[in-house]
Amino acid sequence: MASVAADTVSTRPLSHRPWWRGRLVGVGVVVALMVASYRLGVTTDANGVAVARFPWPEELVWNAFPGHLDAFQTWLLDQRNAEDPSIVFALFNGFATLVDSLVSWLDRFLLWLTWVGTAATATLVALRFGGVRAAAWVAGALAAFALMGLWEESMQTVALMLAAVALSLAVGIPVGIAAGLSTRVQRAVTPVLDTMQIVPAFAYLMPVVILFSVGPGAAVVATMIYAIPPAVRITALGIRSVAPNTVEAATSLGATRPQILAKVQLPLARRMLMLGVNQTILFALSMVVIAGLIGGGGLGDLVTSGLYSSPAMAILAGAAIVIVAMALDRATEATASRTDPTRRHLDDSARRTLRFLTVGAAAAAAASVALAKELGAPAAYPEGRSAQEWLLARIQSALDYVQDPARFLFAVTEPLGNAILVHLVQPLQSFLILGPWFTTLAGVTAIALVVSGVRPALTTLAMFVAIGVVGMWEPAMDTFSQVLVATGIAVAIGIALGIAASESALVSRALRPVNDVLQTLPQLVYIIPFVYLMPVSIVPGIVAGVLYAFPVVVRLVERGLRDVAPEAVEAASAFGASRTQLIAKVKVPLAGDAIMLGINQGIIMVLAVVVIGGLVGSGGLGYLVTEGLVRGQFGQGVAASLAILALGIALDRVTQATRQAGKEVLA
Repeated sequence: MASVAADTVSTRPLSHRPWWRGRLVGVGVVVALMVASYRLGVTTDANGVAVARFPWPEELVWNAFPGHLDAFQTWLLDQRNAEDPSIVFALFNGFATLVDSLVSWLDRFLLWLTWVGTAATATLVALRFGGVRAAAWVAGALAAFALMGLWEESMQTVALMLAAVALSLAVGIPVGIAAGLSTRVQRAVTPVLDTMQIVPAFAYLMPVVILFSVGPGAAVVATMIYAIPPAVRITALGIRSVAPNTVEAATSLGATRPQILAKVQLPLARRMLMLGVNQTILFALSMVVIAGLIGGGGLGDLVTSGLYSSPAMAILAGAAIVIVAMALDRATEATASRTDPTRRHLDDSARRTLRFLTVGAAAAAAASVALAKELGAPAAYPEGRSAQEWLLARIQSALDYVQDPARFLFAVTEPLGNAILVHLVQPLQSFLILGPWFTTLAGVTAIALVVSGVRPALTTLAMFVAIGVVGMWEPAMDTFSQVLVATGIAVAIGIALGIAASESALVSRALRPVNDVLQTLPQLVYIIPFVYLMPVSIVPGIVAGVLYAFPVVVRLVERGLRDVAPEAVEAASAFGASRTQLIAKVKVPLAGDAIMLGINQGIIMVLAVVVIGGLVGSGGLGYLVTEGLVRGQFGQGVAASLAILALGIALDRVTQATRQAGKEVLA
């Protein structure tokens, strides 16, 4: 990859279009025409309120669609509850039973070890394979569970996550490898991955419950739906990032295709593969709360029940989820680094030493468990010895402080929230909702054509037409405005911090725990303070989207910039390029794939939080999904979810096509 990047920079410089033919000018012209048509398409009613003169025509709406979905739900329930279910439903029941048994066995096993044995075993395993730092993280996490008084709930969550992450990686890594090796496979799986990530988790809870009933099995399935896509996408990106000349060299030496994959591509893509593992863990843990709604139990159940009865307990359980994520993240990364074959070359003596250490760690763990059981250590850490009451009192005190309108913090956040609403969200809402439907449709299609080409433009056209046909045009435009604002803010923050992290190890270390917290802390938890700090109903949902989306942008931008070939940077430095020029002219263009993947993932993260915003009054499609679930209006909820999916596919295709266009310019 390094030599290819260097050759690209030195022998095939970037081409430049005249300014008047640039994409930015084209988009500006389209937007100007849309603004002109908006002014012609808006009128006022008898009360002086602005209304749309040309809303989406009622005759183009498929009004019977929600009813058909409701009927389909009834049919599924009848089939599943039949005395002699079909082979398809028998398979669903069998898989749910298998996963239920796996999670229950893991939970019982962790408790059988006793809290002392579990702590000793986990710490010794982390010490053997990850080193001292990894062991310290694991030991610290277990100590935190004990002090919080959440040992048993944490073990339930760990059991659920071990099952969900293992199954997600078992599916995601092979599919990601296939997608990285074959463009055809990549094109086939991309729409499936889009659907899995973009459809709000709340929306597919009801189908999951219908197919898999309630319990750990359904919770694992719901988690897998959300956790598999990052494993597939990042694994595929890692495989595609391996330099073609390296593969050609291995081929010329007679290596077979499986040998090239196992000996060349996978080792060289190891860093990106481990990023995929990390992201799978974080995505899975971000689903803990939602999994708790359908029988997942553990910390997620404490969060959902605590939101209404004890917000302090909800935040404490949310903090425990973050600790689980950070400990697993650090342990897996340290293990990957210490076992990386590209960095560590072992002779026979070193291998024998490592085998001896492995046997020693296993013997020490077994002895710890045996001693703990002999001394009568309980399965869970004794609640009477925890500091839970003190912690809950401190958290409640902090919540009381945040909720006090007289505090200086509120004096800053309220004007900020009003500014976001008045200057960003409301103008976009008015522009998209009240503008003539045909000019909005033509405008977004034309923008997609200018930015990305014919195929993405046709996809955008089809998606927006589908939104109108299912009767979701106005709420979709409402949501579209919120998504654009949240995505713009998240991408701006993410790219800036990603560049800073790639240039400074100190910034990278400082951002890492922040990213972990924001990606794993359930949105239902960290949205609580913003409901009080920014009381405007729409703004907390937008803030939640920004906070959830920008960490993945930071991670991918940083990783992409750090992976730029050193030869390319050295060549530019030799010609006198400044640090700013190196970033803008060399690193950012060469890291375009990773940056655009970050933008894609940022859009998907924002859309994933749309329903959370609906819970706090953001309106739009998120509210309709929530209302459909709460009131049992399955058809309406699914129709709104499909509209969210259509928005996501349109935005995703445009950004993906832009990335491909950038590669063609470099080619």
